[in-house]
Amino acid sequence: MTALTRRYIDQVVAHLPDGQREDISRELTALISDMEEERLATGASETAAERDALEELGDPARLAARYRNTPNYLIGPELYPVYVRALQWLVPIVLGVALIVNIVVYSTTEAEANIGAMIGQIVGPLISALFWLLGSVTVFFWIFERAAQPRDKAALARDGARHWSVDDLETEVAHAREARSEAIGGLVMLVLLALMPVIPTTFFYVGHLNDGGPFVNQDLWSFWLPAYYVLLAMEAVLGIWTIVRGRTTRLRLAARAALDVVAGVFLTMLVLTQQVIDPAINSGILQTSGATDWVDVLYLVVIWGVAFWDLYVCVQYWRTLGMAERQVTAE
Repeated sequence: MTALTRRYIDQVVAHLPDGQREDISRELTALISDMEEERLATGASETAAERDALEELGDPARLAARYRNTPNYLIGPELYPVYVRALQWLVPIVLGVALIVNIVVYSTTEAEANIGAMIGQIVGPLISALFWLLGSVTVFFWIFERAAQPRDKAALARDGARHWSVDDLETEVAHAREARSEAIGGLVMLVLLALMPVIPTTFFYVGHLNDGGPFVNQDLWSFWLPAYYVLLAMEAVLGIWTIVRGRTTRLRLAARAALDVVAGVFLTMLVLTQQVIDPAINSGILQTSGATDWVDVLYLVVIWGVAFWDLYVCVQYWRTLGMAERQVTAE
């Protein structure tokens, strides 16, 4: 068995319960071997015979759906991959639009906005939008599953499902789903970090501290804050790259690790050489001072704690990619 066939079978059985994997793996091994023999008998090369056999079997996820013993409940196995793919595209779009609309509505209808009231007012509509979307898409596929002709269902399954090719086995790397979900979470965090320098104290009901200005010292716009946003933009590009490609690579991991170090050094210099908090604020742990104090040390601990954690994650991904490459080489 070649590494390509092994990878294909592994991706099929990864979608199956543990109790089925061994039997299905043996069955697929025998089936693919027979299909290759048929093609070799017609004069095809071994490489062409293998690729043609795998292409005929198709997307591993769809093949696994036909082997799975448990039903997909409301949505049948033929349409279920299309149903999941539709939700993957619609959920972030609908939630993003709903979030923006509710923020705009709140900002234009409230004379004195604050973050607490805004969160309380937009969470409910966001949850409602999510449930309406899930319900609408599920009902549509449920009706279509039972009312459509077999040829129409087959056409939707064929046109709506993602295109799959044997080439996907060559380019796919380990932990693709984890990499994508982590990248999405990272983008959300980057948005929050981008808002920090401009959020006014009135949003947290403490506008009396500096007459409603931002927490961050606005004199930093001369250099430090623009450089800060450049770093965030570079991090965002890496995250979007990972989401679009659906996987991580050694090059992306190296770039991510380098950015972690650069960001850590940059923020350390910022904390040690500049007044980060608005000098007008003089309250509690946000008291300003001209020299490094325990608050600055706390900032540095948080900065490097986050940086070292992300570096640790990069190392784990790097090791995983190395293990996958060694397995392919051994095969």
